[in-house]
Amino acid sequence: MVLQKKIPDYNKRTQKQAPLGDEINKLIKGVKSIRRSKFVFWEEVVGEKIARIAIPVKNKNGVLFVKVEDSVWRFELSRRKEELVTKINEQLKKNVYKEIVFI
Repeated sequence: MVLQKKIPDYNKRTQKQAPLGDEINKLIKGVKSIRRSKFVFWEEVVGEKIARIAIPVKNKNGVLFVKVEDSVWRFELSRRKEELVTKINEQLKKNVYKEIVFI
């Protein structure tokens, strides 16, 4: 009696799996949506236009770190830093943030 090995059909296996790029894009979208939900107050404070170019990335010890698309906007927003901190804390109804760092 001769035993035959079952040869896997790799074509069927690869057809069921999504390409790696699609999986990575899904992961990135998920991370971005979590980040947006964490800083939901941001767009309400700065408006839609600025929220598209300046995105909060983390909060560390009362300091909000915001990634800004270009240096011109970084300069403009840094001039309004105190005003933004006040508006954010009013929106949240408590003093959460002491400072904003634009990166």
